[in-house]
Amino acid sequence: MRALKRALFFFAIILLATAIFPVNSLVIETQSSSYVYPLGDAWLRIEYNHSVEHSEVIEVIEANSSGMFVRKMLWKDFGAGLPEDIQGREGDYYYKLVDQPLGKSLDYWFIPFNRPKILVDNKTVIKPPVPGLVHFRVERCPLILVIIRRC
Repeated sequence: MRALKRALFFFAIILLATAIFPVNSLVIETQSSSYVYPLGDAWLRIEYNHSVEHSEVIEVIEANSSGMFVRKMLWKDFGAGLPEDIQGREGDYYYKLVDQPLGKSLDYWFIPFNRPKILVDNKTVIKPPVPGLVHFRVERCPLILVIIRRC
């Protein structure tokens, strides 16, 4: 009986230590919601309509413990702020492979007119319905908070 109590005590200590152990996470926040994803390498895809050209733009961002990195940009038209140095075609899109660090924090301002859509690992997470900022950040969060999708 005493050995069982000791084993349960050590199990509880290990469980508690694991729960508070910090892990790298991708946190996405809007005015009304928050999403948390544990990181190995997560792929973030931000899709929207360009506010001037009204054509589709896709930015592919890798998020890992070092931060966020733009890896690819796809677009359908040319004009205000869109790349002119095409590297190839992918279906209806022009694309450019990029290797640009963004740091551990990134903010996007979206309006519904842009029809924004944010995907993590090819699963839609957010389609912001109202104008506002969407905050993206890489940070260390206790494992228990990541499990319950809060950080």
